[in-house]
Amino acid sequence: MTAFSNPYVHDNGHLLEKKTSKLIKEKNDRYLQTSEQPVIIVKTVNRVDHLTPKKLNKYKRTVFIVVGSANKKRNVQIYSSKDLHGAFTADVRGTIIRSQSNQLRSNNKKEFNRGLRFVFRACATTIDQRYQYALDKYDLSSEERAQLSHPRRLALPIALCLVIVIGGLMYFFRNNLHLKK
Repeated sequence: MTAFSNPYVHDNGHLLEKKTSKLIKEKNDRYLQTSEQPVIIVKTVNRVDHLTPKKLNKYKRTVFIVVGSANKKRNVQIYSSKDLHGAFTADVRGTIIRSQSNQLRSNNKKEFNRGLRFVFRACATTIDQRYQYALDKYDLSSEERAQLSHPRRLALPIALCLVIVIGGLMYFFRNNLHLKK
């Protein structure tokens, strides 16, 4: 292995920046210091379907973030080994990816990598919580975790709908009470 090789990054699609690769390597190096030694591997491939890693069921304590890219389309998927299925349920994986959907779809390499780093950090935070590791600088902040569990994008539309429904009910009951008198 050379000094520049990174066993946790397989960038066949040439999408990753050095900052992203460095984050992946540093967090995985920290995991090597633990007794469980979980691993997060990031792969980029030149297709948008059939992204499931080969021999996934043979891995232990491993999470894959697979990025498929072809014809300016991108598909990001999170896969986990069987022992981490409890932490990485379909809802958790979907929420993580949906939270960064705009950046992950971007053709701008910097914006895409910003979204991918967030996805990686969210996966690392999930692993840290699963194994009860102390959170570090590579994990999501409490504000980012709150945003992940309660996306702000939905808060305003839901609040507006509630105001409209309550206002409509108040108007309806006022008019009906005045007509009965």
